[in-house]
Amino acid sequence: MRWRSGCLVLLACCLSGSLRAGTELQSIEYTPPEIDYDVIARLWGFVKRQTGAPKDLPAPRLVLDWHVPPFARMGFQYPTDQFPHNAMQISIAPRTIEQYSKEMVTWGVGHELVHYAMLMRENQWESKAVYKNEVKHHCNPEFMTLTAGIADLISDAQAPSRERLKMYSEVFRSCARDPDQ
Repeated sequence: MRWRSGCLVLLACCLSGSLRAGTELQSIEYTPPEIDYDVIARLWGFVKRQTGAPKDLPAPRLVLDWHVPPFARMGFQYPTDQFPHNAMQISIAPRTIEQYSKEMVTWGVGHELVHYAMLMRENQWESKAVYKNEVKHHCNPEFMTLTAGIADLISDAQAPSRERLKMYSEVFRSCARDPDQ
C-alpha cells in the first residue's frame, strides 16, 4: 500500500511540474518589431484620399503571422466565399521584419493598404460577411501609381538612399510576378 501511495505522490509531483512548465511556455516574451506606425498612419491617409474612402474607414489590423507562406513576405487577408472565416487583416511574416529594411516593410504595408482600399471601394465601402474581388490590382495603373506614390512618401521622409529604387522595383515586380492579384 505504501508503495502505491508513494508512486501516486511521485506521479502527482511530475504532472504538476509538467503543468507548470506548460504554463511558463505560454508567457514567452517577445520584442515588438520596429514598425513606423506614424508613417503607416500617414500612408493610410494618403491611400484614403486617393481612393475616395470614407474619412472614418479604419485600417485593417496588422498581425505578425508565422503562417504566411514562404513565398510571401506579407499579405492582405479578408473573408471570401472560399475562405469565409478569414479575418480582415494584413499578415506580416516575422522573417520579413528580420530580413528587410524598415522602409521596405513600411512600403509593403502601404501596398497591402492599397489592396484593402480598392477591395472596400469595389464593395461600396461596406462591411460584409464575405467580399467580392473582381478587379486585378497588381497590374492596374491606379494601383501601380498609388504604390509608387507610397514609395515617394516614404523616401521623401528620409535621407537619400537606394530604398526608393527598391520600392519602385517592387511596384513593377508585383505586376510581373502576380498579375492576377
